[in-house]
Amino acid sequence: MNFIYRFSILTGLIVCSLAACDDEYGPRKESAPVIGSAAVEPAGFTFGDSVTLIAKVSDPATMLATLKYEMVSGGRVLASGAIPLAGGTTDVSYPLIVPLQSGQQDNAPVTVSLVAGNVLNGTTSSEVTGLTGRRPSYNQLYLVTDGDVVRLLPQSGNKDRFEGTGLTLDGSFRFMLAEKLNADNTIDYSGHVYGNVNGRMGMVDERGEQAFVYTPGGDYTKTFVYDNVTFGVSTTGGVVGSDDWALTAFGNEDIFNESFRTLKRSLEKGKTYTLVGRLAEAENIYNPDFFERVSGSQVKFLGESGEYIVYYNPVRKNVFVGVDEPAYPQYLLACGFGLGYPTNVTSAEIEAAYPGHHRVHTEWGFGNVMNYVLMRRIADNVYQGTFFTPGDHDHYAGFKPFENTAWGNEKQAGGFTFTGVQIITGDNDWTIPNGDEDPRAESANYRFTIDLNTKTVHVEKVSLR
Repeated sequence: MNFIYRFSILTGLIVCSLAACDDEYGPRKESAPVIGSAAVEPAGFTFGDSVTLIAKVSDPATMLATLKYEMVSGGRVLASGAIPLAGGTTDVSYPLIVPLQSGQQDNAPVTVSLVAGNVLNGTTSSEVTGLTGRRPSYNQLYLVTDGDVVRLLPQSGNKDRFEGTGLTLDGSFRFMLAEKLNADNTIDYSGHVYGNVNGRMGMVDERGEQAFVYTPGGDYTKTFVYDNVTFGVSTTGGVVGSDDWALTAFGNEDIFNESFRTLKRSLEKGKTYTLVGRLAEAENIYNPDFFERVSGSQVKFLGESGEYIVYYNPVRKNVFVGVDEPAYPQYLLACGFGLGYPTNVTSAEIEAAYPGHHRVHTEWGFGNVMNYVLMRRIADNVYQGTFFTPGDHDHYAGFKPFENTAWGNEKQAGGFTFTGVQIITGDNDWTIPNGDEDPRAESANYRFTIDLNTKTVHVEKVSLR
């Protein structure tokens, strides 16, 4: 009898202890969370914008764990996830991006389903209704490639189809579509941006990838159409004409340990040539002594009519011309250290592709077109050359103009009077010094106008874009 009595007492104590004990999860008894209120603000929104999910979740007996959400419109899940909760009461204010999906209807009802759970798997469901999503409407979109920006306008009668015509883009390229641009033509991600989402077009943020398009049956892409309902892209191609410049006609050549695309052809003074694909990229600098860029996709040739070699450096992003055996009186040749054909690409970017190379590239010698720069005759015995100088890595230049590649009739600095920007010193070499006591000349694009009639040289700094 005493044994039975003791056993009953012990069992009762264990049961009471289990019923009363608390652990890290709170009281061990069944309970369900309570979703006291839930809303999405604003209730009317544009697909692609951000909204805020607001809810008050509590549980009188057990610690909360998560609030799961699922946003649905037209039978398709737009967004889902789980928001971590803590304690017995949580006020939720959670930002959500409402994505725009292909085929999304305008002014569509949207529902957000909620499931609140505690640490013991107790759950409660709720639903936020009365929400309306609108399709975004744009006045224009920007097609942003690796080297160009094209403005796309809505087609007449269809505000969701955006078109660019008269283009000279490459036959294949990577791109994004942006609602807004920054002042420097980079994408402003405060607006809507479309790119590659798992191999298809979709909205992306700063971490998004570029989409890809290929235009078959042509030398270049002349039209681009984007359908913002289906997220579809269509293009048409064009064929290069006799006065068009496209890289498909250029050869490959290694010069001065740099990779060039080259084309030998006749050029006519005053004639305008259409640029196709990468040659039309805004960043490309066409040597202003021989070309005038009359539009984004056209250049006018300023030199004398004749046979030339066109040189395009895809790293330096510049274009200049050369001739076989250049000589006076048609040309002067500036040769020495510290000059370079104009480019807006930095020395760091150039050196990353060509180790040890900089924006300046000339040397004493005439072994290749990178050793010197060509100066064009602009009047009788008057010559013009535009160079980047001095080197931004050493701030030094030392050079002289010559009449031919046989070191013919050098033009010593002491024989000229220099006007304009005073950066040249010396009696023999035309020197831009870099000594500790010397004034530091700005590394920039300078235009030198040499008048052999008056023995004067005018130097001016120029901005090239």
